[in-house]
This record gives sequence, structure tokens and C-alpha cells, in this order.
Amino acid sequence: MARRVFISYAQESDEHRAVVRNLWAFLRNNGIDAQFDQAAAGQRQDWSLWMADQIRDADVVLCVASEQYRLRAEGQTEQHIGKGVQWEARLIRDAFYAAQRDLQKFVPVVVPGQAISGVPDFLAPSTTTVYEVEAFTKSGAEDLLRFLLDQPELADIPLGQEPVFDTWTPDTPAATPALNGIVSPQVAGMAEVIGRDQELADLRTAFTAQTKARTPVIQVLTGMGGVGKTSLARAYAQRHLDDYGVVWWVRAEDPTTVDGEYRSLLELVHSPAEAKLVRNAVQRANVWLSEQKQPWLLVLDNLPDATALHGLFPAKGKGHVLVTSQAGRWPNPSAVHHIEPLNTDAAVELLAAVSQDSDSESATKLANELDGLPLALTQAASFTSANGIDLATYLRFYQDRSADLHTDGQPDDYPHTVATTWLLAIEKMSPSALLILNTIAYFAPDSIPVAVLHPLMNDELALTRAIGELLSHSLVTRGAEGTITVHRLIQAVTRHRLGETLDHAVQARDLITAALPTYPLNMQKMDAWKQLRNHALTAAEHLPTDPRTFDLRYDGAFLHGEMGDLPTAITQLKTLVHDMSPVLGLENEQVLRARYGLAHWLYLFNPSQAQKVLSDLVEAQVRVLGAEHPDTLLTRHELASAHLKLGEFDLARQLFEDLLPVRTRVLGPNHERVLQSCSRLALTLAQLNQFDEAIQIHREVIAVATTEFGALDLRTVQFQAAYAGTLGQAGYPAAARDLNVFAVEQLTIQRGPYDKLTLMAQIPLAVWTSAAGNPRLGTNTLLRTLIRVRNSLGRNNPLVQQFEEALNNIRKGQPPNTLPRKR
Repeated sequence: MARRVFISYAQESDEHRAVVRNLWAFLRNNGIDAQFDQAAAGQRQDWSLWMADQIRDADVVLCVASEQYRLRAEGQTEQHIGKGVQWEARLIRDAFYAAQRDLQKFVPVVVPGQAISGVPDFLAPSTTTVYEVEAFTKSGAEDLLRFLLDQPELADIPLGQEPVFDTWTPDTPAATPALNGIVSPQVAGMAEVIGRDQELADLRTAFTAQTKARTPVIQVLTGMGGVGKTSLARAYAQRHLDDYGVVWWVRAEDPTTVDGEYRSLLELVHSPAEAKLVRNAVQRANVWLSEQKQPWLLVLDNLPDATALHGLFPAKGKGHVLVTSQAGRWPNPSAVHHIEPLNTDAAVELLAAVSQDSDSESATKLANELDGLPLALTQAASFTSANGIDLATYLRFYQDRSADLHTDGQPDDYPHTVATTWLLAIEKMSPSALLILNTIAYFAPDSIPVAVLHPLMNDELALTRAIGELLSHSLVTRGAEGTITVHRLIQAVTRHRLGETLDHAVQARDLITAALPTYPLNMQKMDAWKQLRNHALTAAEHLPTDPRTFDLRYDGAFLHGEMGDLPTAITQLKTLVHDMSPVLGLENEQVLRARYGLAHWLYLFNPSQAQKVLSDLVEAQVRVLGAEHPDTLLTRHELASAHLKLGEFDLARQLFEDLLPVRTRVLGPNHERVLQSCSRLALTLAQLNQFDEAIQIHREVIAVATTEFGALDLRTVQFQAAYAGTLGQAGYPAAARDLNVFAVEQLTIQRGPYDKLTLMAQIPLAVWTSAAGNPRLGTNTLLRTLIRVRNSLGRNNPLVQQFEEALNNIRKGQPPNTLPRKR
């Protein structure tokens, strides 16, 4: 297959346009599928989208060197000059960095009449290959043609067989064989499917037909809910494990969970700690997949529609993408496999295999009643096995109930066969099993932690038996360790049968709320929140205007912020304020708290904006709650902190000194929030060079925190880190360094090496290490972390910019910026 090449250049003169046109014609005449804008100018285009599509779809992007191309690509011309190539170069630069500086895709070319000096700096012309075209002939452009046609001048010599020498080895136990590939936990156990041999064969043929494709091959399984799309995808994945180096399963129904699915892959590829640092797990995982030499399989299960597919798989690579979806319309109809219900013979075989009942006549009638729907067939057969009845008896039960269900007005997202088989199963369930099923109907369907359900029953053994009962009826399945999974159709049926009552939705919400981790967060608590966050969002959807649900959404948003995901925290709090205000009123106590939360996280991005929000909020809180309400005092603390960060030290000092007596009287002298205000006052005094007073306050805060929380508690550690900043400013850099060493050690142990708090603590550690007389160690420590953070988060991330600022200050010998950061 011809390589697709996109030509990027500056339209700086008619002569240069003509040269580029000759380059285009020359490449196409030599079997290279070259594209450039002059060839597409015959039709009306959205050129910004056209350029983005060309860059994304090209195998190679040729960047034609010229002085104007370099200047425009580097932003050194007026904005109105060459806007097209400025935009195109920006797209290329971003794609170049996102693709880990792929030297095989982004290639500088010098055409006749131009020079290497016209290559933009980001393409590194001094250290990487630049293809110079002397003339548009085979000999004049030989190097470029050989590269594009993959015809090197010197062919590889096949490796001969290695010589074998006698080697003595001691007798040792056989080593455990290494894992041959990476396999998703979702592709576990055996997924035996009956009656799908032809579908599996067709799927394999479709995947392997395009053996020379340079882009992933996509196949789509569509069909109604319960028809067995997921089971078929899992069976395909399991049967072809040996054909792929990576088999990864993504539960793609909920866009909010997709990042976590890819992040789990990165945890295996790199490490859980390093994966946590990645800003965009989907993008990073796709880059990694595109670089794999072995074929890979990516299963995107239950995708809502074709538009949701964008960005979920690599644009290039030796991969297969298997999509399951109820959506019927897809851009490439030839890649769509519409999965029909099982034929009668296959349905009878499935019933007999699961129920162990050889009554073929009853099985045939039941198969027809259930329309060959695998989910309903499996549940029916499981019911007979669990309750010790035969298929004939089940058939009679089903026929008695199905008429009721047909007229019951069930939603369109599940067929009546599922509803009927569910009704028969529920009549035989114990109250304990029914309680669990009704409650988890309001959780997210996947990975429901069993531990969260413990409050439903006082007896853990009773809970285990109830879950076992649900397992025996195929109403739930076991998920990852300590979790269960329920089919979303079973949830829909359950919610429908419960009607308008929301008692179980309230119960689900309260269970999740009770299980939320408390502060301060450590790695175990952060892992617990990862398990709960999707369930919290799902439970909140069923109780959208309930005040206690607003509390759950507030706590969830704050936990996102505490985990370092500030954009999500801010977005969720903005939405929460928007949703709460019409229901409760803008000056309701809960709404005021949500407004505070929004300002709290905005503080890091824009302290001046947060200061205005906080000032307005204090006025409203004084009016509604009173001047000494704890929430009012909390907002006053944040307002004083905003002034501190903005460098308004005298005003910040006055605000803290006015606040502290009131806060101490209301909360008590040893309360954590009082200690926080004391610590901030000490930092403010340090900025005013009143070091003796600041140091005394820090020491008192640490002494109280050690007594109240413990010396290793993260709250105490953070108070010590603040103290370190004041000591360093006061002229004791070695003491500041030692305290920061302790802080980094504890944060690494309790939060992990790639947690945002741990990474932030590296900055003052490097600063005071340098100031204490070892600038090389400080610089090297910070540089190593900066490279990793920049590669993971991108150059424009605020954390990266803070690292770069600190590194530059150390190199210049400038005093450190010790203004406090939010926790």
C-alpha cells in the first residue's frame, strides 16, 4: 500500500508554490500518495479541519523548508501574515510532541532554491536527518525516495544461527515462565458461547483480511441489548490471546470512566505510581499501543455511538479495534456485524448445557418464547438449576407471567424476555438477596465493592450467602477482587419494577456517602475513592435535586481536587452551584458552601478572581449564617490566604489576626482549622521579615499538631513543610532542607511518589538543598523530576511551569519563591 504523505509549506511566493507543486507531482509519479493544499483548492474547504485531518491521517508529513516557513512556524511574524501555515505548524508541533517526537512521521525537506536554515527549530535540523532534494529526478531525490518507499540502500543481512557452546549450569528449580503479553482483567475465565462459531470466524476473517494496513482495523458488533455482543467480544478475545501481544478491554459506556480504563493499562505498562502522573491516559496509552511491534487488540465495550469512538484508539499501529454497541449507524457499513438472537437449535443447546435438562421439546418451546436472546436464555437456565426445577416447569411459569409484562409499559432499552425471566427469578429470591439487587440497581454496573454493601446486613456471612444467591441466578457476576458486577439491563429492569419509589436509590446514595474516604488522604484512601467515584456519580443521577445528594456531589468534587484533579473539581462545583441555586436559592447554606468550594479550587488558577468571589461570599455568609458561623470563618481564612498569595502581606496579616481570636473561640485552640490559620499567619509574618515571631508560631502549631494528630500525620507533615519555608527565608537553609527531606519521605510513603503533593514538595527541597551549599544536587534532583513531569503533563501544565520557574531560579542564584501553595 502506498504511503500517504502530506506536504506542509509556506505560500510565500509564486515561485516557491510552483516548486512545491513540482515536488507533489514528482512524488505521485513515483508511487507516493502525496497530498497538499493546491490539489484540494478546487472545492470549498474548512481549511483548519482539512489541515488537521491531513496531519492526522498522513503516514509522513513533509515540512518544506524556507525562511518564511521557519519564521511563521516559530511565531516570529505578525499574526495576520501566513495565518494558514502558522496554524498548520502549530498542529504539526503539537502532534510531533504528542507522538513522542516521531522522527519517521515529521520529516524536514529542503527543495531546490532553499536551505537547511529554513527548517523550524522544533524539528531539530542540526541533530536529525534533513532530506535535501537537489532536483526532481530519481538521482536528485534518491535519499527522500528511499525513505518514503522504505527501500534502504543497504538491506539487512539475515541473522545466522548462533553457535552453541557447552555451558555448565547448577541444578536449580525451573523458573516461572514470564507473561507472554498484557491481558485485561475483563478478559478472564472462559467465555464459552454457543451458536456463534460463524460470527467468530467472520470476525477473524474481517480482522486479518487487511494484512498490510498501517492503521488499526476496526470491526463493530451491533444488536439489541442482551443479544450477546459483549459475550461474543470476550470469546473472540480469549480465543485469540496468542495472536496479540496486548489484549485490553475498555468499558466505554460512560465517558467519565474511560480515562481510568486506559490508566489501568498504563499501570501495567509502567507502574501505578507513574500512571497516576499522566494527564491524559487515553492519549498516552494510544501512543504506547501505536509503538508496539506485536499486534494488539483493543475492545471498546458498549460504546454509545460512532461519535464516541473518536480519540479512543491510535491513529496508527498494528492493532485491531473491536467495538460493541447498540447503535446501528456507523461510517463504514462493511465493518459492522449485526448480531442476531440465537437460532432455535443453538438456543436449545444453551438451555440444555446450563440447566442440565435434556427435555428438548420444552427447551424448543422456551427458546421460541425467549426469542433466542442469550441473556434471557442464560437466566432461565440458571433459574432452573438454582431452584431444582425442570425446563417444562419454568416454561409454565414464564407463560403465566409474560402476558403481564407485555402490557406493563417497560422501557425500550430492554426486551420483555429479560423482564419476564427477572420476574420469575425474583419471586424465588430471599429478602436479603432482593435487598442487594434493588440497591445495586442505583450503582454503576461494574466493579461494585462488596465492602460498601456491608451495612445492609449485620452478618457478613448473610451478605455472602445473599450474593451467592444472586450469582446462582446469573443476576450478578464476580468482578475484580472484592467486587461484583451487574448487567445494566438487569439494573434497568429492577428500577422499572420498583416504580417511582426511590427508597433504594436513597439507600445506595447513603451507602456510598458512608464509604467516602476521610481526610487526610493516603494511598489506601485514594484507591478507595477511585473505586467509589463512578458509583457516586451514578447514584446522584437518580436523586438529582435531593439536598443529601448535593452533599454527595460536593464531597465527590472535593475529593477530585484533593487527588490533584483540579479541573474536574472546578467543573463539578460549577455545575453543582448551577443545579442547586434554582432548587434551594442562591443564599441557601448548602449553595453558599458549594460557592466556597468553587472559590477554594479556583484559588490555584486565579487568586485575584478567587479573592473577588470570596469577598462577595463572606458578605452573603455574614448576612445568612452570621459572622461567627464556622463556614463564614472558613471563607475568611481563604480570603486572607488569597491576599497573602497576591503579595498583599499587610492586609493578609490584619485579616488573619482579626480572624484567629474568633476562630479559636468558636472551634477551640487545638482545632485543625485554627492551626491552619496560625500557620498561614506565620508565613505572612515571614514575608514581612518578622522571623522570630513567625518561627515561634510555627513551633507552637507543630507541637499541638503532633499531640492531636501524631508526628507522622500528613497534617503535621504539611505544617512542618510550611515551617521549613520560614526557616529558609530566615537564613537557615540547612534546617529547611532537612525538614523538606522528612516531608518528601512521608509524602512518598503515604501519598505515593507521583502524587501532586509529593511532587510539589520536591521544589522547596531542591531550593533549600541548593541554598545550603549544594546547587548541583538541587538542580539535578529538580531536573530529573521536571523531565518526567513534562513528558507526562505537557509543557503548559501549571505544575510543569512551577518546576521550570524553580529550576531557573536555582540556576540564576535567585531567592526562592516561598509563598504558600494550597494543599
